Amino acid sequence: MNPIKYVSCNDLQKSKVLNLVDEFEEDLIQMSGKCMDIGCGPGDITKNILLPALNPNVVMIGTDISENMIEFAEKAYGNEKLKFEVLNIQTTSLPEKYISKFGHIFSFNTLHWCYDIRQAFENIYRIIRPDGNILLMFVASHDTFEIIKILGHDSRFAPYIQDVRKYISPFNDSACPRKELRKLLESIGFEIYHCSLREMTYSSKDVNNFISSIMSVYPFLKKMPHNLKEEFQNEYKREFVKRKATYKTTHNNQEQTLVLDVYKNLIVHARKIA
Repeated sequence: MNPIKYVSCNDLQKSKVLNLVDEFEEDLIQMSGKCMDIGCGPGDITKNILLPALNPNVVMIGTDISENMIEFAEKAYGNEKLKFEVLNIQTTSLPEKYISKFGHIFSFNTLHWCYDIRQAFENIYRIIRPDGNILLMFVASHDTFEIIKILGHDSRFAPYIQDVRKYISPFNDSACPRKELRKLLESIGFEIYHCSLREMTYSSKDVNNFISSIMSVYPFLKKMPHNLKEEFQNEYKREFVKRKATYKTTHNNQEQTLVLDVYKNLIVHARKIA
């Protein structure tokens, strides 16, 4: 995973978190103490968007499965109030140091990468203290998941991708993702304050920028020979663009062609029952 590349092209991810922070502003400012941001990536959103929205007395740990992301985040943003550590939230051997130690847990744009979503939520439940809160946002369905299904079975790329499930949201094929998620969380022991499925839109004049943000989190790409990697990226872009609507607009007297992206997000605010 390439943290520098991701930071340079994660405008969509930033805008989604900014909107969520604005929506839950009154709740967030009350949150203090020890917190964890799961799937923090390179740490820029944790440092620049999430932390300023919380109570000044907060202490944050950002966690991510990628050692490269965590190394970058610690060097770029680590300080006495913000630390970064490697953690696979799907682990079946959760480190003792995390259990019941956090009052608030956040995760944005991450949990759709967890094919064992029950294990991930069970770990979150174990990490958080009784009466602690979670605020989560992740993708339920998106064309990128359909594209990786196709390319993951392409004979050129399949040997490198191996387990396609790792790159598809566990709710992508669900008929009722909100209901399914709510049932899962309640079965684990969470009390739901808010659970919604929302159709989201995003328009961009630079398709390459969005695709680059996706490419930066696909670890299998580094295993591909350069020419095959280029082939994969070209096929990915072709499949992506043919699924999207385009429209023209004028900015500074110059006509621009924008690509409209439509997808569905799941948002959850819940409490661990004491």
